[in-house]
Amino acid sequence: MRRTSKSTEIHMEKGPIGRTLLLFTAPILLSQIMQQFYSIADCMIVGHFGGAYGLSAAGVAGLILSVIVNFFIGFSTGISYVTARLFGSYDYPKLKRTIQTMILLCVFTGIAFTAIGIFQAETFLIWLRCPHPVLDGAAWYLRICFLGMTPQLVSNTGTAILRSMGNTKSPLVYLAFSSLLNILLDLALVIRFSLGLAGAAAATVLAQWVMAVLILWKLYTLDNAYRPDFRQTLLPLKELKEILHLGAASGLQAVFMSISSLIIQVSINQFGADAIAGMTIYAKVEGFLYYPAFSYGIALTGFIGQNLGAGRTDRIRQAMRTSVAIAVGCTLPASLLLVAGSRYILLCFTKDPGILAYGQEAIRHVLPWYFLYAVDQVYIGGLKGLGHIEYPLFCSIVCYCLFRIAWCRTLLPLWPDMRVVYYCYNFSLLLMLLLLSVRYHHISIWKSSKKIGDKIL
Repeated sequence: MRRTSKSTEIHMEKGPIGRTLLLFTAPILLSQIMQQFYSIADCMIVGHFGGAYGLSAAGVAGLILSVIVNFFIGFSTGISYVTARLFGSYDYPKLKRTIQTMILLCVFTGIAFTAIGIFQAETFLIWLRCPHPVLDGAAWYLRICFLGMTPQLVSNTGTAILRSMGNTKSPLVYLAFSSLLNILLDLALVIRFSLGLAGAAAATVLAQWVMAVLILWKLYTLDNAYRPDFRQTLLPLKELKEILHLGAASGLQAVFMSISSLIIQVSINQFGADAIAGMTIYAKVEGFLYYPAFSYGIALTGFIGQNLGAGRTDRIRQAMRTSVAIAVGCTLPASLLLVAGSRYILLCFTKDPGILAYGQEAIRHVLPWYFLYAVDQVYIGGLKGLGHIEYPLFCSIVCYCLFRIAWCRTLLPLWPDMRVVYYCYNFSLLLMLLLLSVRYHHISIWKSSKKIGDKIL
């Protein structure tokens, strides 16, 4: 593991694999855990001070936002494969042009989505069959949150670029500051000034803008060899199309997962506001497992991308074996602990018995299976790092969309019970693992590395 001069970027094609992965992953993991604690604090404040339907409104609106935000999180992961390869192969001129092109793309795209979201917020909620008592609050919450779309896109893409170059510490520091600011603003706007759900949304947006400014500042203070410089030309259209193709495939994977959640949300909505709120607080508990697994997959993409760019395919296989063992060994015990303490955890969000019942039921039925998701993320991160961007997209369409929708549409009319929804998640994760592992074990990493290296570099 070698740093580039005095910068915070790290080349990961050398050094002990386990130690390098740990040092690279730890700040990402801490960032995700910190984000989860902020999300929980925000949810607790909304649950206690956001009004009668605060949790339900924030939950439904959050699903719509997640479709767009998750696309760009996935998109940025695809971009990070390209920037990691360029960084690992020391192609700094192209890396510089790639970074500045992606920043501009995020700014203009964020502005467009903001305009659409503000004017169409209520329409989106009606499509989801949002219950009428929840609709007005959810619409206002959604409109305000769309004002933070541009900084979210800039932050996610900038963070992914920094991580692909081995810098996981700077995004951690910036996230810590913005999360603390968000909580303080929540306390001030929601409790002190009694702005309710709108105050919570405004606090989130303000903190997102601060995070984006910090990320941009870091990008513009990188080593001069790859620091973005808008006095130079952007990427040629042909190269931009190739990168957008990789990013779009990765982004669409996240979108299909979010769309399936939106469609399943229609099924959940038929069980009433308590079920919606119960699934909202369940998602906060789930985050303790989701974010670490997701962050590890992100770390693997960068690690493997750099090693592939340097031709170190021997390190890739060993990293994948180690990662699968870590995924199971960490996620399974953690999930069982969360199940055991679920009631006490949920009481932090609400004391409503109906909401508590749905939230606890979801935790009991889903979290013991969650180690499957962690292993899925290892294979997804590995395949993306090797350049197999489109196959995880195919798996997401089949497992997260088609399978889950068919499962709910077929079984809920016969058995109108929320357990149908819970188990559609579990079996889709198992199917996803089968498809991903078969693909990974039937490709030749050695041949793939040569083929991908010729195509991208």
